[in-house]
Amino acid sequence: MADTRPGGRTARTRAAVHTAVRELFAEGHDQPSVREVSERSGVSEVTIYRRWGRIEALVLDVAVTQLNEESPFPDSGDLRRDLLDWAHAVAGQVKTREGFALFHALAAATSPLAGGKPAPTADDAARYLRQRTAQMQRALDRVEAAGGKPPTVAHIFDVVLAPIYLRAVFGYESPDKDLDALVDQALRST
Repeated sequence: MADTRPGGRTARTRAAVHTAVRELFAEGHDQPSVREVSERSGVSEVTIYRRWGRIEALVLDVAVTQLNEESPFPDSGDLRRDLLDWAHAVAGQVKTREGFALFHALAAATSPLAGGKPAPTADDAARYLRQRTAQMQRALDRVEAAGGKPPTVAHIFDVVLAPIYLRAVFGYESPDKDLDALVDQALRST
């Protein structure tokens, strides 16, 4: 993902391009092209390629930005409440066309290509996932420091996050069904 300066033309360009990608996903585009993003945003294709290199890197940048802005891991000190708030935010995102498309982009970025080679955006996706797990780990460390026995981040992903994503992908239940039960299961089984 490209580094950005905090303001000015760079920030306006990034915002216009991100908005275009999100609008295209919301309209049902599975993978927008650089040309479509350029036309929608008013930013030249050359600038988009120079800044992001590939459409996959751009989509990953949009996905990570959305996840960080719309479903950061809360840290109020009440682990159960924080897990519930986070799970509801994630489930709410994947229930939308745009949110599901961005989830798909993040998942695709971490999947190996044919031949077992990592995807070109895998490092960016891994960096995002490390940041997210670090946010969660800080909250879990505080619970442990206070004498509690919190679950691991991996356990939370397995018990809470995986069902949300599986439900979104396969549609056998609503992603937000029984989130209280999932969170309670994650907290009980430590």
